[in-house]
Amino acid sequence: MRRSFKEALASGEFLVTAEVVPQKGIDAGTLTPIIKDLNDVVDALSVPDNPRALMSMSACAISRLILENGGDAIMHVSCRDRNRIALQSDLLGAAFLGIRNILCINGDHVRFGDHIDAMPVYDLDSVQLLETVRSLTQGRDMAGQQLVGIPDFCVGTAANPEADPLPPQLLKFEKKVQFGIDFVQTHPVFNIDNLVPFVNQAREKGVKLIAGVRLLMAEEASSYKDGSYPGLFIPEDLLAEIEGIKVEKSVEIAAQLIKAMREKKLCDGVHISAPGYEPKIMDIIKAAGI
Repeated sequence: MRRSFKEALASGEFLVTAEVVPQKGIDAGTLTPIIKDLNDVVDALSVPDNPRALMSMSACAISRLILENGGDAIMHVSCRDRNRIALQSDLLGAAFLGIRNILCINGDHVRFGDHIDAMPVYDLDSVQLLETVRSLTQGRDMAGQQLVGIPDFCVGTAANPEADPLPPQLLKFEKKVQFGIDFVQTHPVFNIDNLVPFVNQAREKGVKLIAGVRLLMAEEASSYKDGSYPGLFIPEDLLAEIEGIKVEKSVEIAAQLIKAMREKKLCDGVHISAPGYEPKIMDIIKAAGI
């Protein structure tokens, strides 16, 4: 039996996770082969919760599909779409289905998505959600009621080392690590020196930091510039470099970034995303030598 993601975190080895984005619809015919291939080479597959506020199949369903195909899943839970009752209910449901790894996030605002008339909820923020998850693992809900059967979660959160200004991100990160989280998965990083304050703080608390690496595609360059990807901060020189290049060059850029992070020991692992180009994740892993 393969090791769980929690066991991988404890191993001290360099971690590799990858992102699988749920599709808009219920046909998983093209997604399942990708999941099977990636399960063989990564420690876990991370599943976003309606990323960029674009409606898609639930992260819980795809996380369960990953488990059924022999892998381990990290299910994102966003505060954007559900109140505290629904969030707790979904967390318990995920645990019942065998999903043990949870990434707590605020979620991109609905103005970035395809249902701009939707009502954003944000009953809790990501810090409060972390506190809620810990309460559930201690056997009580937010109202103090005792649970019948207690979930055992490996809990993570997000951070954005590329944010400008950076101090508010560091302050929020400090609040998050107080809740005894197990890991941090960052937004895509392009200036690796920005990882330094985050990894130092994480290691002081015994938290594993997994740095985000994104496959940048030439045809999306204009969208990177106009703010269509919230939380994605790409240097101007890199944007100029990717314009007009082929996907093989994009794979090389991502692989070189991973090599540099690993050589400088700026993270405990990497999280690779390539929305719409998931098969290229295998190429990035091979090119990076991990």
